[in-house]
Order: sequence, then C-alpha cells, then structure tokens
Amino acid sequence: MWDSIIYDADRYCCEHFLIDAYKHYRQIDLSPKLLTSGFFNVQNLRQFAQVDKPSQYSIVLFRARSKAHVGLWVDGRVLHLEPHGVVWQTLNIVKQGFDRVLFYEAI
Repeated sequence: MWDSIIYDADRYCCEHFLIDAYKHYRQIDLSPKLLTSGFFNVQNLRQFAQVDKPSQYSIVLFRARSKAHVGLWVDGRVLHLEPHGVVWQTLNIVKQGFDRVLFYEAI
C-alpha cells in the first residue's frame, strides 16, 4: 500500500508520513497539531497524551542526542518512513540507535 512513498529529506520525511498514515487509518488530519509553519516540531507533541504503552495507532517518538524519528504503532509494530522507503518493523529494530522511545495518543 505504501510502495509509492518516496523519502525526501527536504520535502517528505518521517513526520509527513506519520501524518498521512494517521489520516489513512483514523481519518484525522494531524497537520494542524504537529506542523508549525509547515515543519514538524517535536514540542507540538505536548498537545498529545503521553502513555506508557502503545495501543493501535499510537504515535511513536524515538529520541537520541541529536536526532528524532517518528512512526505509527500498527498491529504491534512501528510503521515508519526510512530513506529507502516505508517499513513496518518491531520496536526493538527501530529503536536501535535511539536512547528513548515515547508513545503518544491524540486527544
């Protein structure tokens, strides 16, 4: 379903894919809550409820000292966009290279 999605660091990356995937599954556009002047702002996640464990369609935020990455929890795995395309991976695989993993629910 996501085969045609192409990563572009300047125009379409993990946060844009998160918004599109969430809209596909939940029919809710998160753009107004997640984007500031067209760009993703991690601080905007304060508008969401942080939870200890993910449930279907939770937002998954991966943090490291100098980077962040986001995905969507779908059927017990993380659906997210990498430079080589859309992948659906276990949490353990995705969190390699990240110090923290946080889960959020839209309110």
